[in-house]
Amino acid sequence: MKKRIVGLLLIAASLSCLGFWEFWGREHFSCEKILVLREDAARNVSVEENMLEIVLMEHPPEDALRADAANEILHMETVQYIPAGTPLFSEYFQDPRLAVGGNSGKYVLSIPNQWLLSYPQTLRRGDTVSFFCGDEMVLSAVVAYARDSSNQEVTSGDDERLKSSGPVSLVEVIVDEEKARKLGKLAEEGKKFVLLYS
Repeated sequence: MKKRIVGLLLIAASLSCLGFWEFWGREHFSCEKILVLREDAARNVSVEENMLEIVLMEHPPEDALRADAANEILHMETVQYIPAGTPLFSEYFQDPRLAVGGNSGKYVLSIPNQWLLSYPQTLRRGDTVSFFCGDEMVLSAVVAYARDSSNQEVTSGDDERLKSSGPVSLVEVIVDEEKARKLGKLAEEGKKFVLLYS
């Protein structure tokens, strides 16, 4: 009789532990809150708060965006198609100022070195540069890429830009058709530009 009671108690304890794990333990010990999109998103879509959803996922990828990263991607633009419900990664998003193609009406323009008198070696992707021709500021544009002689993106090893991965030898900027035509016309006239950023 005692063995039967002990057996029933062990079964009840096992079922209780199983229920505890399924209804509370799994969620709190092996699941993490990650960000997903509620609906599919195409390329060049601006991320708004109502598009994001927090879901629990067991063993999500290490670099998937967690729930507390929502503010980091708000108002950023998607760089590719993203299906709803899949884990989000920072590589899926970019600063809207760097968006080109699609309906943006913007393009990447490589600035030949023969068009330039000078430019700072501390130029980096995302900087806003001003094109000066003599004393006149012709236009401003966002730097899409600042590359070295081996076509690698130049990066900084510190916030003050005192250390860099190499010297800048090619600058590419984001322009619309009007800005591209303006720069091209001035270059055809033999004008050269000084690039400044603040």
